[in-house]
Amino acid sequence: MKIKKYKARNFTEALELVKKELSEDAVILSTEEGKGLRPWVEVTAAVDYDHAGAKGAGGQMVTDAGKPGVPDPMEFPNPRTLNPTDPAIVTDEIKKEIGKLREAIEGMRNNGYEISLPAKKKMILNFLRERSVRDEFALRICEKARDVDEIPSLLSSDITVKERSYGRKAVMLVGPTGVGKTTTIAKLSAGAIRAGKKVAVINLDTYRIGAVEQTRIYARILGIPLSVVSSAAELRRSLGSFARARDIVFIDTSGRSPRDETYINELLDISQGSSDQGETSGFPLELHLLMNANADDEFMIDSYRFYRRLPIDSIAFTKVDEAVRFGSLYNLMLIYQKPVAYVTTGQTVPDDIEFISKTNLANLILKKGHFRC
Repeated sequence: MKIKKYKARNFTEALELVKKELSEDAVILSTEEGKGLRPWVEVTAAVDYDHAGAKGAGGQMVTDAGKPGVPDPMEFPNPRTLNPTDPAIVTDEIKKEIGKLREAIEGMRNNGYEISLPAKKKMILNFLRERSVRDEFALRICEKARDVDEIPSLLSSDITVKERSYGRKAVMLVGPTGVGKTTTIAKLSAGAIRAGKKVAVINLDTYRIGAVEQTRIYARILGIPLSVVSSAAELRRSLGSFARARDIVFIDTSGRSPRDETYINELLDISQGSSDQGETSGFPLELHLLMNANADDEFMIDSYRFYRRLPIDSIAFTKVDEAVRFGSLYNLMLIYQKPVAYVTTGQTVPDDIEFISKTNLANLILKKGHFRC
C-alpha cells in the first residue's frame, strides 16, 4: 500500500494530482484546509496495488473478492466548469456528479470508512444532515461553501422555480394518495378566476370514495363547470369541448401508490392522449407532480423511480405546514431536475398556496421546525 499527502490550491487540483500519481483506485483518507492570503488544501490518499481490482461493468471498481471497492469520496466534476447556457448539459453533469458521490459514500460505508473533512467543512456537512439533506448532495455544497452563510445562495443556484402563468393550457395534477390534489386544484382554480380567466375542472378520480362529490362542491362554490370522466377517450372529448370556451382546465387524477404499475401506465396513456389533444386544439398540457413535504425521504426518492416515466413538467410540495425538516425537498429537486411550481401551506381555500421564489425556497429547505407563514 502507498500512502502520500498532496498539497494544492484547492480540492480539484489536489484530486488531479492524486489520480495522476496513484490512479483512480486511490482512496481519500483525510483532508485539511488552510486559509489566508494563499489558501491551500492538503489531501492524504492511499492505494493498495496488491488488492486494486479491475473495473467491472458500468465502471464500478471491483476487488479480487468481487466486492465493491472504495471510490474517491471527493471525485466529482467541478460545477464551476459547467456551461450555464446549456440546461441539458448542466442536468446531465449534475446527475453524473450525484451518481459518483453516491457510489463513493456507499463504498466508504461498506468498507468501514467515515467521511473525513476539515472542521469547517464538517460543520457545514452536519448542518445539512440535520435538515435531512442527503450526504451526496451535502458534499456538493461542502465543496463550494466556505462558511454556513454561503449555503442559501448555493442552494438557490441548484434549484429552479416555475413562473406563475395563466396562459391558455390544461394542468393535470398527479401524486400519491392523500397528497391533496383536489384541494390544490380548488386553490389554483380560485387564483385563476381572480386573474380574470375562464376556468373548468375535469375529474378523473372515480377511484376514491367521495372524491367526485368533494370536487363538485368546490366547483359549485367557485361557479365553474365540472366534467367527470373515467377514461382517456372521455377526457379528450371534455378537453376538446372546454377548449372552445375556457382559458384553463385543471384535471384531478386518482391517488394511488406509485408502485402500482397499472396506475402509472394509465396515467401515462392519459397524459400522452391529452397532450396529443392539446397539440391539435391549441390547449397544451402541463403535468404537475405533487409530493407531501412531510413524506419520508426514502418514499419520495423511491417514488421517483415510478413517476419519472411520466412527462412531468414541474413539482409542487403540499402540506408544508405539517413538515419539520425540508431537506428531502432539495433531494427530490436535484434528482428530478424539475422546477417547483408552488407549495401549499394549509387546508384553507383559496389562500394556503404560495408561488414561492428561489430565495424563499432555499430558506425553507434550511429551516428546522414547523413552517410559519
